[in-house]
Amino acid sequence: MKYTSNNYFQFFKNHSCKNWTYVKLEDIAKISSGYSYQGSELLPSNTAMATIKNFNRTGGFNTNGFKEIKPKKNVKLEKYVNLFDVLVAHTDITQNGDIIGNAEVVLDTVKYKKNIYSMDLVKVTPKNHLISPFLLALLLQGNELKKYCLRYVNGTTVLHLNKKAIKKFEIPIPNNISDINNIEKYARYAYKNMSINLKENRILKSLKTEILNKYF
Repeated sequence: MKYTSNNYFQFFKNHSCKNWTYVKLEDIAKISSGYSYQGSELLPSNTAMATIKNFNRTGGFNTNGFKEIKPKKNVKLEKYVNLFDVLVAHTDITQNGDIIGNAEVVLDTVKYKKNIYSMDLVKVTPKNHLISPFLLALLLQGNELKKYCLRYVNGTTVLHLNKKAIKKFEIPIPNNISDINNIEKYARYAYKNMSINLKENRILKSLKTEILNKYF
């Protein structure tokens, strides 16, 4: 069975699930704001910054959205991002709000030694192993979080999401988290394979470009 955030929430709504309860996101995860940068810091570097350009309009993580940066200020540990971390877009310049409120998993950190994330994003990480990062990612990637976030958006040309709002987003989970181990295993398998495929595609594209430039 293919598990998604949408059918997870729909199943809970359609069935009387005993020993399940709604929990606020802030109760099971830490929500951290990104790095507030200046344009003068965007310089060639082995450190990259994830931005809203990493968010494809139709969904998916776009590695071309990374910006190389040389931070002038001390970067707190919480503002670094690692493989399989979840980022949520809190700013949007698309006309239809295609990106804001979307959650994306960092599936590839490319060639960079360090990666941080911009002030236009927030990072969501599990608290004290209360929930698997893969399961958390699956539950945040879907219509429920998106619909919830759109209620707290303001702005016209540039949209902004209230950064306190996401903390109150509610997720139904069983009192015994092991009851949904099958979903967690599916999420772990799926995200790891997506990461492998994304890296392989990036390497193949690079090789193709290199060959074309050398021989044609």
